[in-house]
Amino acid sequence: MIFDRLADAIAKHAKLIVVMWVIILICSVPLAMKSSEVMKYDINEIAAENSESVRGMEIMDRYFPSGGGTVSSMPIILIKYDDEAGEAAGDAFINYMNEHSSEYTDGDGNPKLRSNAFVSMGSQTKEGLDGGIILTGVLFSGEPADEDVDTLREFIDRMEKEFAALGPAQAEILSDGVYLTGTLAVTHDLAAGALEDVSRIDPFTVLMILILVGLFFRSFITSATPPVTIGVAFVVVLALIYGIGQILNIFFITEMLLLVSMMGAGCDYCIFIISRYREGLRSGLTHELALHDAIKWAGESIATSGASVIIGFGVMSICSISMISTMGICLALSILVAMLAALTLIPAILQFVRDRIFWPTTMKAFEEGGKATRGWFAWFGRLGEKYFEKSSRFSLKRAGVITLAAVLVTVPAAYLTMNSETSYDMISCMQTGDSGKGMEYLGEYANQGMFMPNYIIFETSEPIAHVYDNKLIPEMKMLIWTDSFKDINMDPYYNALRSDPNVADVAGPYMWDKYVQEAEKQLTEEGAPLPLSYSDIVDRAVENTPEMLKLYLEPVISQVRGMMSDEQLVLMGGSSIDYLINNYSKMIGGDYAESGTGDVNFFMFQYSTADAAMSPLSMQTIDHSASETDAFVKTLNAVRGTGYVTETWVTGTAAVMYDISKDVSEEFNLIEILVIIFIIILLFIVMRSYLIPLRSVFTILMSISWTLAMTHVVFTVLLGKDVIWLIPLILLVICLGLGMDYDILLTTRIRENVLKGMSNDEAIHHAVTHTGSVITVCGLIMGGAFGTLMLSSLTIMQEIGFALCFAILCDALIVRTYIVPAIMHLLGNWNWKGPKFMQRKTL
Repeated sequence: MIFDRLADAIAKHAKLIVVMWVIILICSVPLAMKSSEVMKYDINEIAAENSESVRGMEIMDRYFPSGGGTVSSMPIILIKYDDEAGEAAGDAFINYMNEHSSEYTDGDGNPKLRSNAFVSMGSQTKEGLDGGIILTGVLFSGEPADEDVDTLREFIDRMEKEFAALGPAQAEILSDGVYLTGTLAVTHDLAAGALEDVSRIDPFTVLMILILVGLFFRSFITSATPPVTIGVAFVVVLALIYGIGQILNIFFITEMLLLVSMMGAGCDYCIFIISRYREGLRSGLTHELALHDAIKWAGESIATSGASVIIGFGVMSICSISMISTMGICLALSILVAMLAALTLIPAILQFVRDRIFWPTTMKAFEEGGKATRGWFAWFGRLGEKYFEKSSRFSLKRAGVITLAAVLVTVPAAYLTMNSETSYDMISCMQTGDSGKGMEYLGEYANQGMFMPNYIIFETSEPIAHVYDNKLIPEMKMLIWTDSFKDINMDPYYNALRSDPNVADVAGPYMWDKYVQEAEKQLTEEGAPLPLSYSDIVDRAVENTPEMLKLYLEPVISQVRGMMSDEQLVLMGGSSIDYLINNYSKMIGGDYAESGTGDVNFFMFQYSTADAAMSPLSMQTIDHSASETDAFVKTLNAVRGTGYVTETWVTGTAAVMYDISKDVSEEFNLIEILVIIFIIILLFIVMRSYLIPLRSVFTILMSISWTLAMTHVVFTVLLGKDVIWLIPLILLVICLGLGMDYDILLTTRIRENVLKGMSNDEAIHHAVTHTGSVITVCGLIMGGAFGTLMLSSLTIMQEIGFALCFAILCDALIVRTYIVPAIMHLLGNWNWKGPKFMQRKTL
């Protein structure tokens, strides 16, 4: 038997094993310290590489200008106000920041912002609400980066203090809050919040494990041994993840799950070995025989449990969604290393320290009259023994009632689970910090999707415009549209996109001359005195511009008015304004983006939603926009000739999540089926039984259905939060793997008893009474480890923590204690029916 040979090898080479682990640890530390550098926080990087949205992002990066920035990448300042005076003061604060915008510089003293960089988007409020918010876009000279968030916040804080110092009225008005938000700030705060969560959760996890293991073994040394051992394995895994991160995208959720998964499962494996070793010593075996027995029997349980977890996580690697596939790879690797540490390092340590690992408790303390048989410890021990003694007899006596009750609870739970929707709104569930508060106000007073628009990119077979150098004003280039493109009537497409009630704003390629003509027509119809004022024409053209582009137009007009008169703006400024607006807002793309001049072969439409960008309603809006785009292209190609528009892409952060939502149902169903099939095969090989694998999977799925139902009740019904789409997959994979630990520990012990000659019921009773306390402690450890994730500031981690904690505790305290013994009693000897060639006794 393989574990017999492993036990013999550890007894002979214990010192070598310890030295090897120390060397591996020393080599791993430098790389492990850099593992956080490879973590990803951008949702755009989690979708399948061949998805339309990701290919659209690649087109934007390659062919669209790198300067400027879209609304989604722009930092947004949100000022909360309660009344008209607050609104006026908020506007004054924006003007104050514009006056001092040149003071925001880089390390060399160069201004990082454009002139008049703080562009007000106006006040926003909703009917029936008091007060509102003022939104202000921040225009950088180049593309804003993650590191700019902190420096911009420092600048805003300084401006607040200076503005407040002007008088008590200003200080009072800004007291409601000034927040830096937008997608860039949300991503930055997400990274900072995740690191802060890890620093808070991980120590709490380790402390909880130390206390629980210490109480169970009544020993300081034993309490430290499992977490220290798994800590060594954790460092090794971080080093491996740093290497994997050079090739694959690893999302930050993986890092947050890593330690709690390893500490939960790994410490369970360590406890299986140590408790079995202690049980052998207490029964009178010598150190050598007790350790050999522990490795032989507990080792089989650990290897089977670890293999089931690795299968669950490993199957996730086939997912085309990079966040899921890399999570599966990393977590499978972490369990493998934790299992190897438990099977080799723990026994090697036991070989050296022997029963001194239980200090200050000794084996004599468990003899009749010893310390362990008296006092509070003995009282708790006897209480536990009596509880599992009674629970076992109750399960065997009331097996039918217990099984029926379990089924009656499962049916409505499964119904609720299957009829409850999950959400793909990753942004809302990952908001934290200053930007998160700002996004909450945005949702309360304005359109929630305004700063996460979707982009529709069109590629044409012939240039739609050309970019030239401006000989009169060298600092500005000229954009000259082709006659064929100017003649295209875009209004039907605009109107088709706007026909969706959830679409709040739409913008496309900007043509100044068209807005000038429209302004002249409106002013004439309104009876404005002739000749029309050029200033009125400019102001009306700006007023008619879509809100998404007005953000760029207002500072451009202010800038250009310093170079030419309003008459020149109306009569000859179109080509320069068109270039500035379309270039800054990335409405056009082509070879010119790299060379500075040249052809334009790409144009783009943007639209924002009234509802949250990733809400179910906004997902339907993406589908609507794709359909209308196909119809528009079909009509356009029919008029211009087949092949005028060669390809289109719908992209943006919400579109990325839309593509994920289309892949999720098919791929997740496949992953779940494969996990179940592979685990059934594994258990069939190990248990040599037809029914035990099916019974094991059935009871795990039972507890999963309870958990999903409870998660929906707690978060959706009670807390008003959507359950994220990741929860069902993570719950099923982890529970089929980690939750199987307790089933395997119990079932292998029952099988061991049967092989030793006990009847089925005797084997069940003996196994429950002798493993009940171990399973309970391990369940508390693993459930508590996952439960610490509820300390996170991120909703998604709170949901994962609650679901896994509830599932593990249900499995360890209810399913393994009552339901499994009851079902195995009803099955009787059918538990052990299997292929005849596998039915041999291996004691």
